[in-house]
Amino acid sequence: MNIHQFSAGFQFGDAISQEMLEIKRLLAKEGYTGKIYAENVLSSDRKFAEKISKAKLKPADVIVYHHSIHSKVLDYLLQFPNKKILIYHNVTPENFFEPYDLRFSYLLRRGREDLEKIRDSFQHSFAVSNFNLAELNSLGFKQTKLFPLHLNFQKWDHNQMETKGKSFVFPSFLFVGRIAPNKCQDDLIRFARTWKSIHGNQFSLRMLGFCNPDQQAYLDELNFMICQLDLQNEVKIIPYVDETIVKKIYLESNLFLSMSEHEGFCVPLMEAMHFQLPVIAYAAAAVPETLGNAGVLFQSKDFHQLVNQIDQIYKNPEYRNSIIYQQNLRLDAYLKSNSILPLLEVIKS
Repeated sequence: MNIHQFSAGFQFGDAISQEMLEIKRLLAKEGYTGKIYAENVLSSDRKFAEKISKAKLKPADVIVYHHSIHSKVLDYLLQFPNKKILIYHNVTPENFFEPYDLRFSYLLRRGREDLEKIRDSFQHSFAVSNFNLAELNSLGFKQTKLFPLHLNFQKWDHNQMETKGKSFVFPSFLFVGRIAPNKCQDDLIRFARTWKSIHGNQFSLRMLGFCNPDQQAYLDELNFMICQLDLQNEVKIIPYVDETIVKKIYLESNLFLSMSEHEGFCVPLMEAMHFQLPVIAYAAAAVPETLGNAGVLFQSKDFHQLVNQIDQIYKNPEYRNSIIYQQNLRLDAYLKSNSILPLLEVIKS
């Protein structure tokens, strides 16, 4: 039996693509074969995934579909009677993208509408967070289950000594995630302006993430802000880089700051925990669930108040260590909670 996975796009390094690779690896350990297909696959990623036009489904093959946006993939899958399993990663509300990319906002709206087709055509449904699960349940999905993401930190292959020696003398803020309006990198720049006005220029803020070329207008807006606010020396936007450089940037940073206003889970929060960075995050969508009782959540984007709150993390080692301790507990509990077994059960049913 083949178990093939499908998604709208595949890009090595993003959360859905990493999950697909991990599921493929875990299923292979159980003796199952299968491929990964997507509508959009960069030529550099085609050793991991193939274009959907290459797919050749056999009657006994099982379909695992990762949904986050509308594409041709769903309509392609619906023409086959094969067993279909949904893994829901959430659809970002389209209003975030309307000022920058009307086509993308249209695809998001259609992606949410697609959920009704999926509800009526798929035999099994999983969601990667309780936040996403609640959305499926509100739409009438039956017998949905939580399926925590399979985070693979072994890819960085480093020892604990690298993170235990982390310096907290100069703030080195980090955010990792697509350059996208829902991630609110513009608010990170506003925070940097406030920090600089109070504490001077002995800090850095790096925002690491891929930007969809169709959303260049948002990236241009961010670069304009950086120039206008005289933050060229302190604030850097780094396009997505390979895993070696991602690891280097995590190791060089000493606090993870998120202003994101919509996340279906947010893997970088857990990555930051792995690298022993205190996590400070705006409490929106699935972010509080992902952090559990760890990290520091804030409810209001009052940047002066936030600067004072974060300053305490640098001045007070006991406070900082207590945050990291709770994060380690949260990360350990999460990693123990994920298993391929729920997926195997429905595959065999």
